[in-house]
Amino acid sequence: MATYATAKPLLIVVMVRFCIWLELTAGSRIMVRPPTACLTDFFSGKSTVGSNLGADLSIPFIDGDALHPASNVAKMSAGTPLTDEDRLPWLQIIRETGELECKAQWDKVQAGELQPNRLGRPAVVIACSALKKYYRDILRGDVAATSNAVSWIQRKQTDSAQLPKMRTIFVYCCGTPELLAQRIAAREGHFMKPNMLASQLATLEDPSGEPGVVVVDISHTPVEVSRAALEGTQRVVAEMTARGE
Repeated sequence: MATYATAKPLLIVVMVRFCIWLELTAGSRIMVRPPTACLTDFFSGKSTVGSNLGADLSIPFIDGDALHPASNVAKMSAGTPLTDEDRLPWLQIIRETGELECKAQWDKVQAGELQPNRLGRPAVVIACSALKKYYRDILRGDVAATSNAVSWIQRKQTDSAQLPKMRTIFVYCCGTPELLAQRIAAREGHFMKPNMLASQLATLEDPSGEPGVVVVDISHTPVEVSRAALEGTQRVVAEMTARGE
């Protein structure tokens, strides 16, 4: 009988060079967007690329911005950049959300309630800026998030020690500062302030060249961006599978 210990769960983090802050519904904890058939014409950010990638792979998409504590949203709404201490609980929750989602997905497939996805392993796409390598290492599960936050898995009474290690890959949506500034200015209904772009670009530690990173140039057409994200993800997962990961 198959066990989850051999499931090889996967977290796919879609990141961009800046954060887009979405207004959350009161009382919401996780916002899962329904998959969309195509990208919008005016913007190819991490949430848009992520939702399309999830749809193409038949796996869930979660917008990581929806996992922020209310205190973080309040700071960003006021135009105040987040500190590492602000981000640590958020990064911890993102990884644990991925672990829980992959386990729930595997259980449903085993019960015949869900068809296997196109990757052949439980997986979830989560949009997250992940500007620093330290943040990405937390999302990879290589570094523990040191914070006063109570583990969400502990609150769910799930023993993380019983879960196989979830692998993490990143889809890096890369654009020039000029392109990013233009697209921020065109957005409405989010908390990101145009004058905060310089701060986030200064914080960014470029992930290009790190293992398990797919670089996607968002200056191309929406269809091209979507295709590059899909093909790059499938290539990295195929390489992982060949290594037995």
